[in-house]
Amino acid sequence: MAVVNVRLNNSDLKLGIASLRRKFPRAIKRAVKRAGTAGRAVMTKEIAADTGLPSKRIKQEIRINQLGDTGVQLEVRGRRIPLIDFKAKGPEPSRGRGRGVSYRLPGGRGRAPHAFIATMPSGHRGVFRRRGSARSPIIQLHGPSLVRVFEKFLPLGAKRAEEALVKNLRSEISFALRGRR
Repeated sequence: MAVVNVRLNNSDLKLGIASLRRKFPRAIKRAVKRAGTAGRAVMTKEIAADTGLPSKRIKQEIRINQLGDTGVQLEVRGRRIPLIDFKAKGPEPSRGRGRGVSYRLPGGRGRAPHAFIATMPSGHRGVFRRRGSARSPIIQLHGPSLVRVFEKFLPLGAKRAEEALVKNLRSEISFALRGRR
């Protein structure tokens, strides 16, 4: 009589499962973070095309917040964007001359009649106008808020983030199974 004995080495199996338990949470966290980055990238591109702002400026306004290990949140601040970022043109410094400052918004060019472009002692450059008569304090002029434009492209960003999450999760899990991390 011929007999073949097959035995499973339990210690190796237990070590492998314990190793995977340590690796999976990190793999999930990496995949979720990459999905958030992919969502921000597509939103940045679409918002830049819609507003005419540089992508760098938009990316600064969109924050990625980790929600534990299994979630991510894209958030945009409600601050309005300074007019200087909308390709503002005008005399600099004006010294009382000129016809204001023109700027380019998504709907077309606009003009701020009594505005001027100035650089502050801190180095900040912006479009300003006086509150009242001559020698009055100046206020900086702003364009629209990014929140409205962000809300317009929310479904697109969410869709891209979900696609990236599935792809990255699959990749991270196979990477963890190979035993490299």
